Amino acid sequence: MSTATHSQPPAAAGRPGTNDLVRIEGVHKYFGNHHVLGGVDMTVKQGEVAVLIGPSGSGKSTLLRCINHLETISAGRIWVNDELIGYTEKDGKLHDLNPRGIARQRRNIGMVFQRFNLFGHKTVLENIVEAPVQVKGQPKKRAEQRAQELLERVGLAHRASYYPAQLSGGQQQRVAIARALAMDPDLMLFDEPTSALDPELVGDVLDVMKDLATTGMTMIVVTHEIGFAREVGDTLTFMDGGVVIESGNPRDVIADPQHQRTKGFLSKVL
Repeated sequence: MSTATHSQPPAAAGRPGTNDLVRIEGVHKYFGNHHVLGGVDMTVKQGEVAVLIGPSGSGKSTLLRCINHLETISAGRIWVNDELIGYTEKDGKLHDLNPRGIARQRRNIGMVFQRFNLFGHKTVLENIVEAPVQVKGQPKKRAEQRAQELLERVGLAHRASYYPAQLSGGQQQRVAIARALAMDPDLMLFDEPTSALDPELVGDVLDVMKDLATTGMTMIVVTHEIGFAREVGDTLTFMDGGVVIESGNPRDVIADPQHQRTKGFLSKVL
């Protein structure tokens, strides 16, 4: 199957580096007999925002979960920061990384899900300091100071003592972003972060993500927000049936898709 490509955009102004932070080669994933990922190749440079679009069931979310080894791959390789994710390789064979090694790798990869997954019995501040203290061993006072800074950044400094149930969905999602950032990750993964939100709450979350992009955070974003892809994305990849159909500069892909399946999808979402 041929994959349509567009010219790649130059590195965005003010973003660091040209090295590949993420490298995905020949990744397959089966759930039983269901072939969810059919040989995905992709690279994301440091400081880039890579946006994935496609119909439900196209493998986008599964690919994200494979990047931080929440799902094991059936074949292929994934590297983040030149480190093979989930495995060690010896004589061309993969061997499972031990749980401690996997946990260490995940510290550098933040993930924000559709659902916020906050601890309902903990305050906003407690949700954010939990991982830095328990996983990284940060002093609690330092972690709380960093949490306050992150809450300021996402516009929720005045909600530090609230519980998740006291917040709107958009506010909870911004807390979830702050919680992921508290681990100082090299890479942020967003799995349809606005799909569970009421339309009027989407903008606040996207604004936080846009701000992250301007600071040079490397991001892979699964979303149906085509405007965000056009404005913020460095690359846009359309997936369908577990494979990459088309990839390139978001403005080019959106304005002039080269593959019929991409055209059909965009005609329904634009």
